[in-house]
Amino acid sequence: MSILKNALDSIAIGLEDFESSDERRIISSTRNIFAGILLLFKHKLCELSPEGSDEALIKQQVLPEIDATGAVNWIGKGKKTVDVKNIKDRFESLDISVDWKRLERINKYRNDIEHYYSTLNNDSIQQLISDSFIIIRDFIADELKGDPKILLGEKYWKILVDVNEVYEKEKSACNEALESLNFYSDEICNALIEYHCSECGSGLLGSNDLGEAAEATFICRACGNESHYEDIANDAVNEFYAYEAYLAHKDGGDTPVVDCPLCGHGAYIFHEGICVSCGDSAAHECVRCGCGIPPEEISDGSLCGYCSHMVAKIMAE
Repeated sequence: MSILKNALDSIAIGLEDFESSDERRIISSTRNIFAGILLLFKHKLCELSPEGSDEALIKQQVLPEIDATGAVNWIGKGKKTVDVKNIKDRFESLDISVDWKRLERINKYRNDIEHYYSTLNNDSIQQLISDSFIIIRDFIADELKGDPKILLGEKYWKILVDVNEVYEKEKSACNEALESLNFYSDEICNALIEYHCSECGSGLLGSNDLGEAAEATFICRACGNESHYEDIANDAVNEFYAYEAYLAHKDGGDTPVVDCPLCGHGAYIFHEGICVSCGDSAAHECVRCGCGIPPEEISDGSLCGYCSHMVAKIMAE
């Protein structure tokens, strides 16, 4: 059985699980759909693997061998195939386009559904299916040069399209409700737009309130769970910048979010110069030396770490 057929079958089974009235099959739905997407990716790598390489591009271990002519060939070894990180590295090297931010969101959402959320229904996984629809549609059309409607079949294609349309309509209404509130920063609003309900994992977070966001109540339209601003804003911002924080830790650069030095309760968005909780701003330029204050030295004062140390030293003398 080909990898492509396995991929399409896995997606189809996932959609059947989603349509089932048995809520126990929701987790199975997320697993199958995500597995199907990864199999589509592996199918592409198989297509690009050199003949006689034992499908080297989908194998985690690839070793050189010398053939009868003395040429060196790279051959896939073992049964372990590539994981998400391997696929991303190889796709980027091969100039194969995928919306990785969207895929990472699907993967995180799938993991969260399996391990954390207590209130699940089909509305909870609409975002996963909507994001999956876009990944599947674009990859089949752009990279496999196929017609996703034909490959998936009319029945499953219609489920994907319908779920995507319903979710996008609901999401648009939620976003409009959030955008009507007054936030300390637009970035906080953007973070809440990306936030998932702590009970069911849905991205359908809205509000019926008007005015100041810090005083608003936020409602999940999938499960009805209610949260206040102070309960979710800090988590939302930290999640929103999680990837940038990872890159800063891995490659260097400014940390995007630190603990607020002014109130001690909020997440302080460094490049915005604003605290999520109190809305105040700290000094970003040292009044003594004129240099920019890095995020790890942001404080309730107006000196960088070095100048603060020197002033303390002078005063102690």
